[in-house]
Amino acid sequence: MSNLITAFEKYFKIIPANVVDSKNRFHRLRYQVYSQELQLPDFEAWRYPDGREIDEYDNRSICSLLYHRESKNLAGGVRLVLCNSDDPLQPFPIEEHAGHYFDKNLVVPNQLPRRTTAEITRLMLARNFRCRGQEALYAHGMDDSNIKDSRSDSRRQFPHPILGLLVALVRMSSECGITHWYAGMEPVLNRRLRQFGANLKPIGPLVEYHGGRRPYLDTIDNVLGRMFRENRAFWELITNHGKLYPDSVKKLSERECRVQILKQGLF
Repeated sequence: MSNLITAFEKYFKIIPANVVDSKNRFHRLRYQVYSQELQLPDFEAWRYPDGREIDEYDNRSICSLLYHRESKNLAGGVRLVLCNSDDPLQPFPIEEHAGHYFDKNLVVPNQLPRRTTAEITRLMLARNFRCRGQEALYAHGMDDSNIKDSRSDSRRQFPHPILGLLVALVRMSSECGITHWYAGMEPVLNRRLRQFGANLKPIGPLVEYHGGRRPYLDTIDNVLGRMFRENRAFWELITNHGKLYPDSVKKLSERECRVQILKQGLF
């Protein structure tokens, strides 16, 4: 467990993008990845004459950058879109673009605890950190190729830079008291997040939303509980030795106890 944390601290640092300079660096990285490199629909360069990708959700968001110590370059970034405090029913991005496809048996948006719900967006890696196999085709750099560590590349002596963005994500969520995560992701990303125990539950079909994406929703306790059970080293890193979201393990233990009671016919 300590080896993973030591590797993370050796190679990476999380920078909250909460001042003008760091926000501008985040917006320029978004422009570079989505507009210049991937050239996704609705991210055409003419929309951003100053070279910064900014949208209507940024004024209700928080974000973090992942800094690579050895190269002194940005490795990536992630944004968390928060509930509109003045109008909690104002839709999250995935609700606005794919809400009519949600499985109503799985989620009814206006019944969510909206003030503690947030959406994971703009999860991305810089090009130098997604240069293997088909990684360059995805902003997050998680394709279906083998991403095991490489002794010849210091960037990959840490399992994958995307794990650093998960660290940032949990830190931001803890600071804001977030309990539920929305996301609109390519299925390949959710499959790859499963290797960390960080995959989310799908709540609808694949839709066209800046490319093919599927809507997801899960509680942070569920995600971290799975991670605790399946990938303890990742859980130690992401939760800062359990200091962030400590109840996730307590709830997991309670669920497992109930399962055992039912299996034994004691309830």
